[in-house]
Amino acid sequence: MSDQKTYSLVTGASNGIGQGLAEECALRGYNVLLVALPEPKLEEVCKNLKDKYPNQAFDSLGIDLMQKEAPQAIYDWCKERGYVVDKLMNNAGLGNSGAFETKPVSFYYGQMQLNMVSLVMLTHHFLEGMKSLPKAYVLNVGSMASFYDIPFKGIYAASKRFVYSFSRSLREELKDSNVSITVLCPAAVATNPDVLARTEQMGWLSKLTQATAEEVAKFTIDKLLEGKAVAIPGVISRFYKKLGSIMPSNMKLRILAKQFKKQQQ
Repeated sequence: MSDQKTYSLVTGASNGIGQGLAEECALRGYNVLLVALPEPKLEEVCKNLKDKYPNQAFDSLGIDLMQKEAPQAIYDWCKERGYVVDKLMNNAGLGNSGAFETKPVSFYYGQMQLNMVSLVMLTHHFLEGMKSLPKAYVLNVGSMASFYDIPFKGIYAASKRFVYSFSRSLREELKDSNVSITVLCPAAVATNPDVLARTEQMGWLSKLTQATAEEVAKFTIDKLLEGKAVAIPGVISRFYKKLGSIMPSNMKLRILAKQFKKQQQ
């Protein structure tokens, strides 16, 4: 099966880190399947890759991963078209900031469905097929929030902590297999005006950890192919992670609450 055509499947591929991952995969000569919300931007990104890399294969599927049927639909789409996935990149996710009561229950349900449930279901669907390949990789996108309890960002941080824990646990289960699991934990990524505005509100400490989607994507694919368990882009971010591991929990909570409360003012 070593000569079989394989694909990198990227969710949330029309913007931000997902778009960066899709473009970095294409740059390295991989065939890419782009999955994102059914919007014109998805078709635009896919067409641009087809035009730029005519000797590689690309396809796109517009679907809402907040819908519980979506992971099965994505898997079925790949099976029907004969797409063999050797790199599954679970990037799609939804963030937010604000006091817990300010969002309706429907928002948090969708956020948890997208950030956790769909990621687990996609991994489960594709894992059996990936184990039949010479080598395969799963990338789950967490966050620096994976390592902290964050007031005013509680559901998001909890969902990313879940992604981190699930990824590390599954990696250990598969340590003797051909499938490598990596969890990406980036800090602020300059993806859109809203992110830039929030970074500005957070001050210079947040700006120090900010990176572009292209920078994060290149770093991430390098670490994925190296088989790293955890990928944290940026020296400053890695320093913050070490600092956080020795700081008392109550102190971290107070500092983070003060920082993220700024976004509400």
